[in-house]
Amino acid sequence: MTIYWNKTSIPSLKGLSKQEQSALILPVFGTVWQRWQVWLPVLMQIVGMVSFMILMPQFQYRLPVIVVMAYVTVKLAFLPFNHFLALELEKKLLQSKA
Repeated sequence: MTIYWNKTSIPSLKGLSKQEQSALILPVFGTVWQRWQVWLPVLMQIVGMVSFMILMPQFQYRLPVIVVMAYVTVKLAFLPFNHFLALELEKKLLQSKA
């Protein structure tokens, strides 16, 4: 399994301008976000951050912990998004060639 850290590492999008990339991504964007593997990590991290803020109101280093959790959320949320985006783009390209 290949890990796509960002959109530019997806083979279908390499060498394309931002406008061409968005033209390819927009039709499959909704299909990708419908998968539970994409939205569940984001939801769980938000629940974790809110729980942390409620349970630890007097924690001295609360802001740095929240910033790190938000950074990790963004990075980890885009891993499955980029993976399924690559799969959907490959399917779309194969269908257009056939």
